[in-house]
Amino acid sequence: NEEILFDDPDRLVHHSTYLDVPKTWLGDQFILEAEKLKAKNETLYQHEYLGEVTGTGGAVFENVSDMRMSDDMIAQFDRRHYGLDFGFAVDPLAFNAMHYDAKHEDLYIFDELYQQKLTNKRAAEMIKQKYNSCRIIADSAEPKSIVEMRGFGLNITGARKGPDSVEQGMKWLQERAHIYIDKQRCPNTYKEFVNYEYERNKDGQFISAYPDKNNHAIDDIRYA
Repeated sequence: NEEILFDDPDRLVHHSTYLDVPKTWLGDQFILEAEKLKAKNETLYQHEYLGEVTGTGGAVFENVSDMRMSDDMIAQFDRRHYGLDFGFAVDPLAFNAMHYDAKHEDLYIFDELYQQKLTNKRAAEMIKQKYNSCRIIADSAEPKSIVEMRGFGLNITGARKGPDSVEQGMKWLQERAHIYIDKQRCPNTYKEFVNYEYERNKDGQFISAYPDKNNHAIDDIRYA
């Protein structure tokens, strides 16, 4: 589950399963055990016998896919949105650029800035190099930072937050048909989305709550 998140240029990946070899190599008992598990728990079967990444069963986002996005493809995106979540020492500052296809309910995330100990001035400079006049929606909990970045030339506004805005934003993302993320362009964003799980109670069971950690890109995408 962890290894699949990263691309190594010097790694060769070959994927094969027991279905690709003659049954006589494995024996009837092996096939029987596989079919029994498939009938009993298909997700576990997919993980153990097919080598698929299935997670722990507590994934919040099951609609995320890695997609390589060419410069030509990104140039065609005409419904762009930009989000920013502030951070500095421990938490990174997270910025994402995305395109939303409302007709098909598909979200395409194609660029990120994700860095610790980044001052507002330096972050503004880096964002302006690519997205000089674009409207950015940021975390409204930091109005001072918003005013400061506006002074550095960004077109930035605080997100409107209601009593249940976190839950509503998360459910909106969950209900999209697809969330496509270019893992090469946005490795940290991709890692957050595929690793993000529901909160657990003291017994280790998943509950319907969203943990407030390792979700900086997720937050800025909610704002956008």
